[in-house]
Amino acid sequence: MSPFADFVLLEPREVPLGGPRGMTVHRTLPARRTSLLGAWCFVDHFGPDDVSASGGMQVARHPHTGLATVSWLFEGAITHRDSIGNHALVRPGEVDIMVAGSGITHSEFSVADTTILHGVQLWYALPDRARFRAPHFDISTPPEIGTAEARARVGLGAFRATTEDGTVLRDRSDVQTDTALSMAQLDLRAGRTLRIDLDPGHEYGLLVDRGAARLRADLPSPGLPGAGLPSADQPTVDRPGAGGRETTIASRELVMLPDGATQLTLRAEAGEDLRAMLLGGEPLGEDIIMWWNFVGRTHQEIEQFRARYQAEIGAELSLEDAPIADIALERGGLEEEDEQFGPFPANTPDALPAPRLPHGHLRSRGRRGLRA
Repeated sequence: MSPFADFVLLEPREVPLGGPRGMTVHRTLPARRTSLLGAWCFVDHFGPDDVSASGGMQVARHPHTGLATVSWLFEGAITHRDSIGNHALVRPGEVDIMVAGSGITHSEFSVADTTILHGVQLWYALPDRARFRAPHFDISTPPEIGTAEARARVGLGAFRATTEDGTVLRDRSDVQTDTALSMAQLDLRAGRTLRIDLDPGHEYGLLVDRGAARLRADLPSPGLPGAGLPSADQPTVDRPGAGGRETTIASRELVMLPDGATQLTLRAEAGEDLRAMLLGGEPLGEDIIMWWNFVGRTHQEIEQFRARYQAEIGAELSLEDAPIADIALERGGLEEEDEQFGPFPANTPDALPAPRLPHGHLRSRGRRGLRA
């Protein structure tokens, strides 16, 4: 039975980025209802943020393992610096991907001449086969495609849609990821409609930045392969017929599409032009443990990642007392004397120390949210 036979709305919660006085972001993933959308495991939406009032993005050096970060800006700019030697400016219209692999540290600061900062930052979990790969950083600039009524910019994966007048919008990103993913910014004039083709084997979600939208997801007819069936604990959302589901979504909300959908009809509600991010990907098919900035598979891994990071920044223990985890040595090509989280340039702000682990074992997360 399909886990999600109807739309599932994930409402945003406000979180201070980088500490109690940090810039406020609106986080929709992970959520109680689900922790994964394909391999996407984390979605933050921020802005438009007045940097003069909030201080903007000020996130000092911090670690990651087992995931990749994706930054996508609508307005403003961010300076990215990492432990594998990259120092880059991230600007609107660019997709910025940092693959943490076995371990990386980085910092992110909004630049001095940014007045408004606005965008999204996402993480995707690396599949087990790739989660100890070498760290990597890349910036790509996808072209904008479309008409005066409907436009798209494809950051990851493939995209195909048809406008009301029959114009076909099609593009495919040349960015390589370790699991099949898709991400596209969609801009649609108020009152206009766009029909988007979907891969029925992938999971999809739509995050609205501005405006509001009416969505219809077309599903295979009952009895055909891939036809979704309502589950007993899944509340239904407006059902126009056996082959479709409909719902509405407002600014800052993320909605998961029904599994097996073959097409999404997206209509921008009257009053304000719509801007949204369409996210998708093949099912990860794995549970993960995600705590702070680490993604692993066991509680012990997270303990070891944290201890090693704390030792490398001089916050707790010695390097001898916090060795690199055996699994990272075996699968990540690391040596015992290496820095798992890498060196960092001098004369930069102090690294952020890791918080204390909670009492008890960390629980794994999956498509159905936290596991018992």
